[in-house]
Amino acid sequence: MRAVKWLDEHLEETVLVIFLVLISSVMLLQVFMRKVMNSSLSWPEEFCRYCYVWTVFFSLGFTVRQGNMLRVGVVMDLLPRVLRKLVVILVNILCLVIFSVFFVNSIEVVKVLKGIGQTSTAMRLPMYMVYFCTFLGFGFAVLRTAQAILKQIRHFNDVEQTTLEAVKEEAEAEAAFARADLKTGKKRSEG
Repeated sequence: MRAVKWLDEHLEETVLVIFLVLISSVMLLQVFMRKVMNSSLSWPEEFCRYCYVWTVFFSLGFTVRQGNMLRVGVVMDLLPRVLRKLVVILVNILCLVIFSVFFVNSIEVVKVLKGIGQTSTAMRLPMYMVYFCTFLGFGFAVLRTAQAILKQIRHFNDVEQTTLEAVKEEAEAEAAFARADLKTGKKRSEG
């Protein structure tokens, strides 16, 4: 049960970190090969491009789970609390429908590419494996959006921070951090 909970909370961010480490390592290898060995490899650019594509699609679910989808929070704050919560739920239902349509279509794209047997230029990687990220990304987006809707319905009567309150709280935390940093700097210069 703890493993399932950990996967629910950290799967996307773990995969994103792995891809970013892979991209950095492979590009560093390519720089080393070009600058030190005077011979570049043929596959790193393609590998990194596909890793970037995978990170884009994996970030969909992560973004929904974190509640960082683009929205105009200040305009939403002008609405009454109940209406604001209803609008958020309706927008998430619309996102769920859109992600579901993309998810279903991604299955067809992967099937077609698998049937064609197309491969990538440098790595000779089957292209359906590259496009499989659309299936996973939209699948996680559907799952995370459904989770968000259920959470919003369960916590409908909870009072949430407005955008202005959140920004003010963040600014106060930054100011406190800066003050502490200044005090530490003064103590070091005096000592």
